[in-house]
Amino acid sequence: MQKTIDTSIQDWASSFIQTSNDVDQLILPASVSPVDLAKYVSAIANDNGGYILLGAYSGYGSGYQNVASELVDKCKQLLEGVEINCSVHEARLQNIYLLEILKSDSLAFADGSPYVMKSGKPTLIPERQLIEKLGLGIDSSLINMLSEQITKQSEKVDYLSEELKEKSKLKNQVPGLLVGGFIGWLLSTLLNSLLHIDG
Repeated sequence: MQKTIDTSIQDWASSFIQTSNDVDQLILPASVSPVDLAKYVSAIANDNGGYILLGAYSGYGSGYQNVASELVDKCKQLLEGVEINCSVHEARLQNIYLLEILKSDSLAFADGSPYVMKSGKPTLIPERQLIEKLGLGIDSSLINMLSEQITKQSEKVDYLSEELKEKSKLKNQVPGLLVGGFIGWLLSTLLNSLLHIDG
């Protein structure tokens, strides 16, 4: 964010409209939907921060529209990872809002998705930029190494679980083998005594 907006100056809103741009100093009408407003806020926060003057319009004539407080409240509910300061002001008997959006430390989400500004409009953040923003694109060799380690560990877990199954089978067979051995010994002893075989 390059500059601070001084709202104590008379007619600051007109000055804001004259110096508005498509990057960090936007004007939006009061008719914007809460979802669209949240997308603009997310896009500005994912860039360098900035301002939105809500309830202003320009073109063939500039002016102001009364902004319902519910619009700002609903917008805030759709945001995640955004630090935003809202102040209400009166311009030509209309309530307008100045939204100061701080730069996000990680990712700012609007309605569950991150946005960036492109040609003055919020667009979904591209995958490559998303990876860089999350810090995953910095060292892909580290990611590959971790992936290999996870693969090796899961192979080891599979091997150990198979070994455990085999040992479990043997454990269940021990009582049967003992009974079989005892019966074999008993039969052998009986046959020896019946046939008078001396050992």
